[in-house]
Amino acid sequence: MKCEFDNVLSRVAVSIARTLAFLPQEIKQACEEIRLRMGLPVCLTVDGRVMFVTADSNISSILPKNPIVADKNDINQTVAMLCNNSVYLHENEIKQGFISVAGGCRAGVCGSFNADGMLVSINSINIRIARQILGCAKDLLPFADSGLLIAGPPASGKTTLLRDIIRLLSSGEKGKYYRVSVIDSRCEISGGGVFDLSVNTDILYTENKAVGAQIALRTLSPNIIAFDEIGTDAELLQVSDCFNAGVGIITTAHCSTYTDLMQRKIIKGIIKSGVISYNALLGEKIGCDPEIIDVSRLICNVDN
Repeated sequence: MKCEFDNVLSRVAVSIARTLAFLPQEIKQACEEIRLRMGLPVCLTVDGRVMFVTADSNISSILPKNPIVADKNDINQTVAMLCNNSVYLHENEIKQGFISVAGGCRAGVCGSFNADGMLVSINSINIRIARQILGCAKDLLPFADSGLLIAGPPASGKTTLLRDIIRLLSSGEKGKYYRVSVIDSRCEISGGGVFDLSVNTDILYTENKAVGAQIALRTLSPNIIAFDEIGTDAELLQVSDCFNAGVGIITTAHCSTYTDLMQRKIIKGIIKSGVISYNALLGEKIGCDPEIIDVSRLICNVDN
C-alpha cells in the first residue's frame, strides 16, 4: 500500500528513489524528511532521529560502511523533478530557500548565493513529508475560535495540527459550521487541494499574508482566518485589523519555549495586540505516532 513517502519518491533522483522504495513500510510511515547533500550519505529523519540509508535498502542510526551517497547529478535531477522540469517557475521560491511541491510537501534548498542574494547553485535538499492525520487536533478544539497560536520547534507537527483544526472547525465539530479562510502561502496547509479541509473552507494561494487577509476580510466574511507564521510588520497590522473586525485568528510559530516565543518581535507583537488568547506549546511527540502531539497539558492562557 502506497503512503506519502512513496508519493514523494517520484520527485527524487531515480538512482536514490530505487533504493528508498524498498525500505520497510514501518520506516516509510514514520519518515518525516528525506535529505540529500552533494557528496554525502543520504539521510532520513525518522521519529525525530537522523538515520542513514544503506545500499541494500536498510537504515542505520550510525554511519554504515555502505551508505548511498548523493552526487551532483542526483541533486540537479531532484531539483528538476521537484520543479516539474520548470525551474524558472520556482525562481522566487528558490530565492527564499524552498520549493513547494504538490501534495503539501516542501523542499528546503541551500547552496551558493551571489552578491544579489540569488541562489546560483544547490548542494543540499531537504524534502519534508506532509501528512494529514484526521482528529489529531481535537484537544485544541475548545480553544480554536478565540485566537490560537500553535508554537513549537521544527518538525513538531505545527502544520499538521493547523490543517486538522481547520477541518474540524469547517466541518461543524465545534457545534457549528465555521467559515474558515486559509492563507496558504506555500501550499503546505491545503497541499494544493490534496488535503481535506472540509466544506466551509476558502483557500487563498498567496505569498503575501497581509494581502490575503485583506481579501478574505473584504470578500469572504470569515469567522476564522488561518495561516502559517507571520513574517512582517505589514502582516501583523493586517491580522490585527482582522481581529478588530471580529474575526478569529489561528497561526503557527517556531519556538522551543514561551520565553523564546516572546523574544521574537513579530510574534510578541501579535500576542500583545490581543489577537491571540491561547498558546499551544508543542513538546515531545507521542511515541506510538510521531505526527500526533499531546497538547492537552500544554495549552496556556495568554496574559495580554
